[in-house]
Formats: sequence, C-alpha cells, structure tokens
Amino acid sequence: MSLLQRCVFIFASLFTFAFIIKKITRNNLAISDSIVWILWSIFLLIISIFPQIPTFISNVLGFMSVSNFIFTMFIFFMYIMLFYQTIYISQLKGKNRDLVQKLSIKDYQEYLDKKKNKNSR
Repeated sequence: MSLLQRCVFIFASLFTFAFIIKKITRNNLAISDSIVWILWSIFLLIISIFPQIPTFISNVLGFMSVSNFIFTMFIFFMYIMLFYQTIYISQLKGKNRDLVQKLSIKDYQEYLDKKKNKNSR
C-alpha cells in the first residue's frame, strides 16, 4: 500500500469517526446504528497504520494486489450495510402497515359510533 493510500485511508477513517460522533452528539444518529460505522472507521485506521495486515491477508487469500483486497473489503462492507438497511426497511414497512390498519379500525369505530349516536336521537 502506497504512502498516499495510507494517508487517504487515515484521513477517511478519522473523518468518518469524527462525523459519526458528531451525529451521535446532535441526536441525529442512534448509537446502535452507529456502532458498525465506528468499528469500520477503527478497522480502516488499523489497516492504514499497519499495512502489513492487509498485505498478509491479501497474499493469503490470493489477491493480486493489496488495493484489490481493500476495494473488495469496501464492497463487502457496503453489501452488509445494504443488507441491514433492507432488513430495517422491511421492519418499518411492517410497522407502518400495522399502524395504518389500527388507525383505519379506529376511524371506522368512530364512524360507527357517530352513526349510532345520530340514529339514537
């Protein structure tokens, strides 16, 4: 890994870490949702400071270059994040459906009560 790549990764990891902490302190991001991003920035910082780690792993796994291994890690990380976002969206859709159904039942009950009150007068 070249010195320029290492510097870019160090800057990116520190920027990501600071950005996530800032979002947490302003209550724009839940801590549970930010843990993965914090761990990712720490991991990126570690492999930037110690380039022997990704070099060793890329050699063991048979990558032609360390850059290919790093890009593969990024793609894998984004794939995992996409999967978790898909799960979260599915859960929100289910909650939204349940909420709409409950609200519809409540509105229908109120409509029946009003209709019943008009007929009883």
